[in-house]
Amino acid sequence: MPDIQYITEGNLVAHTAQALHQRARLAIDLEFDDMRHRYGRNLALIQIFDGETVFLIDPLPLTNPAQELEPLWAVLRDPAVEKVFHSCKSDILLLDELYGVHVRTITDTSVQYTLLAEADNNISLGRLIQQELGLEVDKGEQKSNWLKRPLTEAQKQYAANDVLYLFELTDRLAAKLAALGRTPWAEQENKALEEVRYSRDERPYLRLAGKYRIQPQELPLFRDLYLLRDEVARYIDRPSYMVASNDRLAELTRLPVTSTGHLRNAPGLHPELKRSPFAERLVTLAQEGREPEPPLPAEQRRFPFRRRLTGAKAALADAREALLTTLKTHLAEDHSPIMANLVLSNRLIADIVEQGANYTLRPWQHQLLLETAERHGIDFEQVAHPFDLKS
Repeated sequence: MPDIQYITEGNLVAHTAQALHQRARLAIDLEFDDMRHRYGRNLALIQIFDGETVFLIDPLPLTNPAQELEPLWAVLRDPAVEKVFHSCKSDILLLDELYGVHVRTITDTSVQYTLLAEADNNISLGRLIQQELGLEVDKGEQKSNWLKRPLTEAQKQYAANDVLYLFELTDRLAAKLAALGRTPWAEQENKALEEVRYSRDERPYLRLAGKYRIQPQELPLFRDLYLLRDEVARYIDRPSYMVASNDRLAELTRLPVTSTGHLRNAPGLHPELKRSPFAERLVTLAQEGREPEPPLPAEQRRFPFRRRLTGAKAALADAREALLTTLKTHLAEDHSPIMANLVLSNRLIADIVEQGANYTLRPWQHQLLLETAERHGIDFEQVAHPFDLKS
């Protein structure tokens, strides 16, 4: 069992980062809290394995995490050092959101496994380790409160296990991909991960299922209740659901609180929301007039392209979609349904209808689709280029 070093001081972070910078590759994972125990998304632990030692770097005791972690972020940004993750998208989004870190030279074992097309994606690390390496890894701490200190020995061991087997795992999966001639596929998909960026959702309330329980004209009040809940949650540093559930927001929209007396006995609300000044603001929301919710920008609407088409143009778009659906059926017959979905998922079909396969697909997907079209006598040029809206 490799040595596990638990690091809680800035000078030790810098010293560790200097040593890690000399390594050709590192196995990396993050533990973070996403609105489970505190407000917002909070980095709780950084796990790194260099082949000999597991480093558990704790950002919580640091005086100035943004500054003291910078030597480590420099390693993550360095393209000369390979970083091995499992299912890294949430990790790299968090690093970009909180610290502006754009990780370079990524190898994701989840990506590797997906491209084998042996089973559907989203396999957990524990199950992948068991399947590929024959090892049972204890996942009992998976839902721990990673912001609570001190960390237990069980948590530290769990965190170490998340990086301890990644080198062996990625090497095994890489060998399988090489045997199938799919190494370039993995290189293309992993390279694309470098471009993943965090973008702020300006209307997060539109993602809540609760909005379907209200009338369209009630959406502005639903929005303002959501924003007030978020403000209270930030103030008390607790997840939003602890202030009021999403369903409760819909109920407050349909049956607004009209007085502080009414609010005092209202169920399902955090006590802070019933105190001044938030209580008065909640009552005021029920009495204010509001402008209608503005429409979403075209690029954010669901299926914005197809909604713009009518008549002959809509028929042409339908024909492109039908041809792609036929190609997907042939892909499934020639390879497997899993491979067919990797090349032509429903989202990719919609994108190809609008933008064309030449501009939508990765090179490996494009080549596979082109070969399938040629094998079955289908004119690939019909879907290769963007949809012509002018002619």
